[in-house]
Amino acid sequence: MATFTGYIVDIGEAKIRVAPSPEAEPFDGIVFHLEEELEHEPPLVVGQYVRVEHDEKMTRSLPPQATAHRIDVL
Repeated sequence: MATFTGYIVDIGEAKIRVAPSPEAEPFDGIVFHLEEELEHEPPLVVGQYVRVEHDEKMTRSLPPQATAHRIDVL
């Protein structure tokens, strides 16, 4: 497993985009697809500083994409 730490800059249906800074450009960061059983309390919101645990398999798209297995709000 690998981790990525940054700010949530976009939230979509079953995915979030996390970037190194809150003022990220549209292609900065990594898009994480959320597993169905991955629930988070409190709910995730834009601007939170998080650490995402994911497998190291990422797409080559811009921004890259991976599957999140765990999200910790820091």
